[in-house]
Amino acid sequence: MLSRILALTWKAPKWSFELVSWGKSFKNNPIIGNYVLNFFGLHVLRVVVAHALFRFRLFLLSPIVPSEYRREFIENGYILKKNFLDNKQFLQLVKELDQFEGPVREIIEGTTVTQRIFMDYEERKRAPEFKRLVENQLLNRLMRYCSSKNRPPLFYIENLCNHENVNPRPDPQRDLHADTFHPCVKGWLYIDETSDNNGAYVYAPGSHKLSWKRLKWEYRESLEACKKGNERPSGRYWDGSFRVNDKDLKKMGYEVKKLSVPANTLVIGNVYGFHCRGEALQKSKRMTVWMQARDNPFNPLFTPFPNSAAKAFETVWKVALKRLDKGKINSGEQRNYYGRLARSRCMETVD
Repeated sequence: MLSRILALTWKAPKWSFELVSWGKSFKNNPIIGNYVLNFFGLHVLRVVVAHALFRFRLFLLSPIVPSEYRREFIENGYILKKNFLDNKQFLQLVKELDQFEGPVREIIEGTTVTQRIFMDYEERKRAPEFKRLVENQLLNRLMRYCSSKNRPPLFYIENLCNHENVNPRPDPQRDLHADTFHPCVKGWLYIDETSDNNGAYVYAPGSHKLSWKRLKWEYRESLEACKKGNERPSGRYWDGSFRVNDKDLKKMGYEVKKLSVPANTLVIGNVYGFHCRGEALQKSKRMTVWMQARDNPFNPLFTPFPNSAAKAFETVWKVALKRLDKGKINSGEQRNYYGRLARSRCMETVD
């Protein structure tokens, strides 16, 4: 009994902090996952407040990007720009990424094997073309604006290997979903062209906006996510990354769009909008420079020191990744090694 009281005493401040930050797990946080609180609108309240503050920060940051990009992002939920780099720079970047060796995290997601190298400021010192991309003024400003936090994102090299896992399981990334309850962004500079063969990015334009129908859906899903044990439905309701079915998508008035794009295309998406990794018809690969920007949605302010804040965030995230690695490695979902990303064949034996 005493040990339980001590555990609650230690965890209660953590649960309370998560409530007013990016916490989203209905399973691991009994406040966020409380049925009574959500019956009276806790989840919906968090959604509304987070979106209002997001739009407020976007308004304040609007001078740093041209108006056409702002309109596209606010209207569709994503920005798509083909031929982002000049051809010579892009080819040099592709060559560098093909030959780059670094600490690889290889994760099994369904039949897909996802390989990532976290490119923090230390790794970028060994990759001049990648560093040049990170310092691209337009990319820097777009990501700082779209995140609404005025902070450059975390950067990765990502390599998807489709139909590589010989023991198929459901792939959560192929279900149409919202990443979390608040607006946040991910970006991709496509090193390979995308199509049905290798799984193009799928997005429902406009689904990043709040509407009465969307809020009603959020309310219903929050109550489903509060269910415990055997009552909990299949899928990933409990972690706050809600999945949406075709029927509900149609009721809310959204239609999905496949973003099949050529190589050297930049896509920046608000991943509160419904999106997923498209089905790949063939055994194939797809490499991107992958970017992620997620921060406390309830902080009404943004950093006045973008580069310093980014470096500090990278340092903290690097430590957090090592902690997250342990559980995934122990469960068999992930393996780590040092080397190149497998461009021709994934899951190859690494010496």
